[in-house]
Amino acid sequence: MEGTAMTDAEHTRPTERLWTPWRMSYIGGETKEDGCIFCNRLQKSRDIESLILHRHEHSFVIMNLYPYNTGHIMLVPNQHASDPAQLAPAALSEMGALLPTLTNSLRRALGCQGFNVGLNIGAIAGAGVEAHLHQHIVPRWQGDANFMPILASTMTIPELIPVTYAKLRAEIARELTGSNVVRFVLLDSGSERVLLHNGKVPEAVANPDQQAIQAIVSSLPPHLNDFTLTGWAGLDSAAMVAPDDIVLSLTATFPDSVPVPWQLVETSDDSIDPAAREIIQRAIAQRAPAR
Repeated sequence: MEGTAMTDAEHTRPTERLWTPWRMSYIGGETKEDGCIFCNRLQKSRDIESLILHRHEHSFVIMNLYPYNTGHIMLVPNQHASDPAQLAPAALSEMGALLPTLTNSLRRALGCQGFNVGLNIGAIAGAGVEAHLHQHIVPRWQGDANFMPILASTMTIPELIPVTYAKLRAEIARELTGSNVVRFVLLDSGSERVLLHNGKVPEAVANPDQQAIQAIVSSLPPHLNDFTLTGWAGLDSAAMVAPDDIVLSLTATFPDSVPVPWQLVETSDDSIDPAAREIIQRAIAQRAPAR
């Protein structure tokens, strides 16, 4: 038909698809629960377990347990509404204001090169939870739709969900508070020893564009081997956003000794400062098995 012939460039242009076969258990209803999943999470008090990254006045931010890509998060109004026209103006305004905070945080946390951001309004448009509006924010990298999902129905997720959660929550808190100070709890594999600095939970100062974990690694004493980020060690409540609450938990293989002013201390040692002890115990308690 005249006017419909494809050019050579159009014939050879690759079609990009973000393959997500691991979402089939969700789409097929195997993970359905009673009530609204977003309202249920909002009403719970355990934000780390619910993967809630931040609670604002009219909306909240939550990780997607069945992601399109690593770091896939959702910005959700507190109000149970299926259409933007039903939302209070304050909620719409707040969600719009939070979006650049979230994209900045994702860039710093994950080094992503772009995003897919959007709303699926109604089941016909692909909304998985039709009754409660939610905005998807999906990080993208060059080549992130690769041969593994296409040929093997397998998605290569590069890190565990608690690790991604910790990275994102730290960077969102930094973005909201303007703080570049990050505290961290460094435990051995059995949670029997902890690394302190002058008797306190150590801290690192990150450059504005530097990822929190990178600043921590740069601040560690020499000869510390095999350190890995294991999770979030700040307060459970994601409504509490304060510079002092940016705390990450790491595991390391400790050397026989560390230079002053660092100290290796038994986590059961009664001489540990009470404030430090509370944070250490929180880090130990939150070292749950991976989902």
